[in-house]
Amino acid sequence: LGPGYHFHLRDQLRQKVEGSVQERAGLIIAVAGSEALDKGKLHEGTGMVMVPMKYRALVLQLFKNEVVDVEVVEVNELGFFAELGPARIFVSKAMMEKGWSYSQEDASSRCFVSADRSRVIRRGTNTRVKLVATKHDQNRLDAIGTTIGEYLGPSQV
Repeated sequence: LGPGYHFHLRDQLRQKVEGSVQERAGLIIAVAGSEALDKGKLHEGTGMVMVPMKYRALVLQLFKNEVVDVEVVEVNELGFFAELGPARIFVSKAMMEKGWSYSQEDASSRCFVSADRSRVIRRGTNTRVKLVATKHDQNRLDAIGTTIGEYLGPSQV
């Protein structure tokens, strides 16, 4: 199969699993190391070689009730979307403490303002949220969060 066989196996593994979501592991961000378990078996009819692999990977898992620091990427009248690496988290207005109100002077200034006007959530704001539900698809993680609770909400600078 040639001198580059093992490098080819590693590249194929990375292409196949990086960026995908595995049921029990989470979102695979990067393959850290890999090992072929045997030399492989020839798949009749196609000429492909099937090689079982074992690998270590850096993964991202989201858990219900986990508290995470996120960056707000979009604000609208229903709530805001934030990102934690490749994961996307939505916090609805109903999941924010009472007193927060939506404000928009133009499309670039959409934000939520606290009742005492001392805190603001807008695009680019670092915010601490608690995850209340998580969902994973083939290649992405989504979650619903809340800012109701002690030490949650926009970071104090």
